[in-house]
Amino acid sequence: MLKSTCFLAAAAALTAAVAQAETVQLTTLEWPPYVNADASGTSTEAVSAAFAAAGDEVVAEVLPWNRAVNLAAKDPAWLGVYPEYYDASADAENGGDRCIYSASFGTSPVGFIYRKDSAFDWSTHEDLAKYKIGVVQGYVNETRFDAMVADGSLKVDAGPTDASNVEKVAAGRMDAAVIDRNVFEHMLSSEPRLAKHADALAFHEAPLATHDLLVCFENSDNGRAARDRFNGGLGS
Repeated sequence: MLKSTCFLAAAAALTAAVAQAETVQLTTLEWPPYVNADASGTSTEAVSAAFAAAGDEVVAEVLPWNRAVNLAAKDPAWLGVYPEYYDASADAENGGDRCIYSASFGTSPVGFIYRKDSAFDWSTHEDLAKYKIGVVQGYVNETRFDAMVADGSLKVDAGPTDASNVEKVAAGRMDAAVIDRNVFEHMLSSEPRLAKHADALAFHEAPLATHDLLVCFENSDNGRAARDRFNGGLGS
Protein backbone atom coordinates (compact mmCIF):
# COMPACT_ATOMS: atom_id res chain seq x y z
CA MET A 1 0.00 0.00 0.00
CA LEU A 2 2.88 2.36 0.78
CA LYS A 3 4.45 1.65 -2.62
CA SER A 4 1.16 2.32 -4.38
CA THR A 5 0.70 5.59 -2.52
CA CYS A 6 4.22 6.70 -3.41
CA PHE A 7 3.68 5.74 -7.04
CA LEU A 8 0.43 7.68 -7.22
CA ALA A 9 2.02 10.72 -5.60
CA ALA A 10 4.95 10.61 -8.03
CA ALA A 11 2.59 10.24 -10.99
CA ALA A 12 0.52 13.18 -9.78
CA ALA A 13 3.63 15.32 -9.41
CA LEU A 14 4.79 14.38 -12.90
CA THR A 15 1.36 15.19 -14.35
CA ALA A 16 1.39 18.57 -12.62
CA ALA A 17 4.88 19.33 -13.94
CA VAL A 18 3.85 18.44 -17.48
CA ALA A 19 0.73 20.57 -17.15
CA GLN A 20 2.81 23.54 -15.98
CA ALA A 21 5.44 23.21 -18.72
CA GLU A 22 5.15 25.87 -21.40
CA THR A 23 6.30 26.48 -24.94
CA VAL A 24 8.13 29.79 -25.03
CA GLN A 25 8.23 31.52 -28.41
CA LEU A 26 11.22 33.79 -28.96
CA THR A 27 12.50 35.78 -31.90
CA THR A 28 16.14 35.97 -32.93
CA LEU A 29 18.37 36.85 -35.88
CA GLU A 30 20.85 35.03 -38.07
CA TRP A 31 24.17 35.85 -36.37
CA PRO A 32 26.57 32.89 -36.60
CA PRO A 33 28.08 31.35 -34.57
CA TYR A 34 25.58 32.56 -31.95
CA VAL A 35 22.49 31.88 -34.09
CA ASN A 36 22.49 30.16 -37.50
CA ALA A 37 19.92 30.45 -40.28
CA ASP A 38 18.00 27.45 -38.90
CA ALA A 39 18.03 29.00 -35.37
CA SER A 40 20.68 26.57 -34.10
CA GLY A 41 23.88 27.98 -32.59
CA THR A 42 25.63 28.62 -29.29
CA SER A 43 23.12 31.21 -28.05
CA THR A 44 20.13 29.06 -28.92
CA GLU A 45 21.74 26.11 -27.15
CA ALA A 46 22.29 28.17 -23.99
CA VAL A 47 18.78 29.67 -24.01
CA SER A 48 17.12 26.32 -24.72
CA ALA A 49 19.12 24.58 -21.98
CA ALA A 50 18.10 27.17 -19.37
CA PHE A 51 14.42 26.85 -20.27
CA ALA A 52 14.67 23.05 -20.41
CA ALA A 53 16.01 23.10 -16.84
CA ALA A 54 12.88 25.05 -15.91
CA GLY A 55 10.67 22.51 -17.70
CA ASP A 56 9.91 24.65 -20.76
CA GLU A 57 10.51 24.24 -24.48
CA VAL A 58 11.78 27.04 -26.73
CA VAL A 59 10.51 27.74 -30.23
CA ALA A 60 12.75 30.32 -31.93
CA GLU A 61 12.18 32.08 -35.25
CA VAL A 62 14.98 33.78 -37.18
CA LEU A 63 13.95 37.19 -38.53
CA PRO A 64 15.59 40.44 -39.66
CA TRP A 65 16.82 42.13 -36.48
CA ASN A 66 14.49 45.12 -36.33
CA ARG A 67 11.46 42.90 -36.97
CA ALA A 68 12.63 40.44 -34.33
CA VAL A 69 12.86 43.26 -31.79
CA ASN A 70 9.47 44.74 -32.68
CA LEU A 71 7.60 41.43 -32.60
CA ALA A 72 9.05 40.53 -29.21
CA ALA A 73 8.04 43.91 -27.81
CA LYS A 74 4.57 44.24 -29.36
CA ASP A 75 3.14 40.81 -30.28
CA PRO A 76 1.99 38.78 -27.24
CA ALA A 77 2.66 35.54 -29.15
CA TRP A 78 6.40 36.22 -28.84
CA LEU A 79 7.73 36.52 -25.30
CA GLY A 80 11.23 37.76 -26.02
CA VAL A 81 14.19 38.26 -28.33
CA TYR A 82 17.79 37.05 -28.05
CA PRO A 83 20.74 37.55 -28.05
CA GLU A 84 20.68 41.18 -26.94
CA TYR A 85 23.14 43.55 -25.30
CA TYR A 86 21.93 45.57 -22.32
CA ASP A 87 20.44 48.94 -23.23
CA ALA A 88 19.20 51.11 -20.36
CA SER A 89 16.81 52.96 -22.67
CA ALA A 90 15.04 49.65 -23.38
CA ASP A 91 15.01 48.32 -19.80
CA ALA A 92 11.45 48.67 -18.50
CA GLU A 93 12.66 47.89 -14.97
CA ASN A 94 15.05 50.83 -15.11
CA GLY A 95 12.90 53.55 -16.66
CA GLY A 96 13.16 52.20 -20.21
CA ASP A 97 10.34 51.58 -22.63
CA ARG A 98 10.64 48.17 -24.28
CA CYS A 99 11.41 44.99 -22.33
CA ILE A 100 12.83 43.31 -19.24
CA TYR A 101 16.24 41.66 -19.30
CA SER A 102 17.33 38.20 -18.25
CA ALA A 103 20.54 37.31 -16.49
CA SER A 104 23.55 36.77 -18.74
CA PHE A 105 23.88 33.48 -20.65
CA GLY A 106 27.15 34.37 -22.44
CA THR A 107 29.43 37.18 -23.57
CA SER A 108 30.21 39.01 -26.81
CA PRO A 109 33.66 40.59 -27.40
CA VAL A 110 33.18 43.69 -29.56
CA GLY A 111 35.78 45.80 -31.33
CA PHE A 112 36.89 47.18 -34.69
CA ILE A 113 38.00 45.53 -37.90
CA TYR A 114 40.23 47.49 -40.27
CA ARG A 115 42.52 47.02 -43.27
CA LYS A 116 46.03 46.03 -42.23
CA ASP A 117 47.48 48.46 -44.77
CA SER A 118 45.47 51.41 -43.41
CA ALA A 119 46.36 54.01 -40.79
CA PHE A 120 43.46 53.05 -38.47
CA ASP A 121 44.39 52.97 -34.80
CA TRP A 122 42.73 54.02 -31.57
CA SER A 123 43.12 54.04 -27.79
CA THR A 124 40.52 56.65 -26.76
CA HIS A 125 37.06 57.40 -28.13
CA GLU A 126 38.29 60.80 -29.31
CA ASP A 127 40.74 59.03 -31.62
CA LEU A 128 37.77 57.62 -33.55
CA ALA A 129 36.51 61.04 -34.65
CA LYS A 130 38.83 61.15 -37.67
CA TYR A 131 37.52 57.90 -39.14
CA LYS A 132 34.43 56.73 -40.99
CA ILE A 133 33.16 53.71 -39.05
CA GLY A 134 30.64 51.08 -40.03
CA VAL A 135 27.86 49.96 -37.70
CA VAL A 136 24.80 47.74 -38.21
CA GLN A 137 21.49 49.57 -38.24
CA GLY A 138 19.59 48.94 -35.00
CA TYR A 139 22.49 47.38 -33.07
CA VAL A 140 23.70 48.61 -29.68
CA ASN A 141 27.49 49.05 -29.84
CA GLU A 142 28.84 50.63 -26.63
CA THR A 143 27.39 53.36 -24.44
CA ARG A 144 29.90 56.15 -25.03
CA PHE A 145 30.42 55.25 -28.69
CA ASP A 146 26.66 55.34 -29.34
CA ALA A 147 26.31 58.65 -27.50
CA MET A 148 29.04 60.15 -29.68
CA VAL A 149 27.27 58.87 -32.79
CA ALA A 150 24.01 60.40 -31.57
CA ASP A 151 25.55 63.84 -30.94
CA GLY A 152 27.43 63.86 -34.24
CA SER A 153 30.93 63.47 -32.79
CA LEU A 154 31.54 60.31 -34.83
CA LYS A 155 30.97 59.64 -38.52
CA VAL A 156 29.27 56.31 -39.10
CA ASP A 157 27.90 54.33 -42.02
CA ALA A 158 24.91 52.29 -40.86
CA GLY A 159 24.67 49.12 -42.96
CA PRO A 160 22.16 46.26 -42.97
CA THR A 161 24.50 43.46 -41.84
CA ASP A 162 27.93 42.69 -40.42
CA ALA A 163 28.83 41.00 -43.72
CA SER A 164 28.14 44.15 -45.73
CA ASN A 165 30.34 46.13 -43.35
CA VAL A 166 33.19 43.62 -43.70
CA GLU A 167 33.03 44.02 -47.47
CA LYS A 168 32.99 47.83 -47.23
CA VAL A 169 36.06 47.86 -44.97
CA ALA A 170 37.84 45.42 -47.27
CA ALA A 171 37.04 47.67 -50.25
CA GLY A 172 38.32 50.78 -48.44
CA ARG A 173 34.88 52.41 -48.42
CA MET A 174 35.15 52.99 -44.67
CA ASP A 175 38.06 52.96 -42.25
CA ALA A 176 36.75 50.45 -39.74
CA ALA A 177 33.59 48.67 -38.57
CA VAL A 178 32.24 47.61 -35.20
CA ILE A 179 31.77 43.84 -34.97
CA ASP A 180 31.80 40.93 -32.53
CA ARG A 181 35.13 39.12 -32.78
CA ASN A 182 33.57 35.65 -32.86
CA VAL A 183 31.20 36.70 -35.64
CA PHE A 184 34.08 38.16 -37.67
CA GLU A 185 36.25 35.07 -37.31
CA HIS A 186 33.32 32.78 -38.15
CA MET A 187 32.58 34.77 -41.31
CA LEU A 188 36.15 34.54 -42.54
CA SER A 189 36.23 30.79 -41.95
CA SER A 190 32.83 29.92 -43.42
CA GLU A 191 31.83 32.44 -46.12
CA PRO A 192 33.98 32.28 -49.30
CA ARG A 193 33.11 35.80 -50.43
CA LEU A 194 34.47 37.14 -47.13
CA ALA A 195 37.25 34.59 -46.62
CA LYS A 196 39.12 36.08 -49.57
CA HIS A 197 39.62 39.23 -47.45
CA ALA A 198 41.16 37.38 -44.49
CA ASP A 199 44.75 38.41 -45.27
CA ALA A 200 43.77 42.05 -45.73
CA LEU A 201 41.76 42.56 -42.54
CA ALA A 202 42.52 42.51 -38.82
CA PHE A 203 40.61 42.80 -35.54
CA HIS A 204 42.06 45.67 -33.50
CA GLU A 205 43.67 44.63 -30.24
CA ALA A 206 41.93 47.41 -28.25
CA PRO A 207 38.42 46.16 -27.37
CA LEU A 208 35.43 48.48 -27.55
CA ALA A 209 33.35 46.41 -25.09
CA THR A 210 32.61 42.94 -23.80
CA HIS A 211 28.84 42.61 -23.60
CA ASP A 212 26.70 40.14 -21.71
CA LEU A 213 24.32 38.21 -23.95
CA LEU A 214 20.73 38.49 -22.69
CA VAL A 215 17.15 37.61 -23.50
CA CYS A 216 14.96 40.73 -23.64
CA PHE A 217 11.50 39.61 -22.52
CA GLU A 218 8.19 41.26 -23.24
CA ASN A 219 7.25 43.81 -20.57
CA SER A 220 4.20 41.92 -19.28
CA ASP A 221 3.25 39.47 -16.56
CA ASN A 222 3.89 36.58 -18.96
CA GLY A 223 7.23 38.02 -19.97
CA ARG A 224 8.26 38.54 -16.36
CA ALA A 225 7.25 34.98 -15.44
CA ALA A 226 9.21 33.58 -18.40
CA ARG A 227 12.23 35.70 -17.43
CA ASP A 228 12.11 34.37 -13.88
CA ARG A 229 11.88 30.75 -15.06
CA PHE A 230 14.78 31.33 -17.47
CA ASN A 231 16.98 32.89 -14.77
CA GLY A 232 16.18 29.98 -12.46
CA GLY A 233 17.12 27.52 -15.18
CA LEU A 234 20.50 29.20 -15.73
CA GLY A 235 21.54 28.18 -12.24
CA SER A 236 20.56 24.52 -12.66
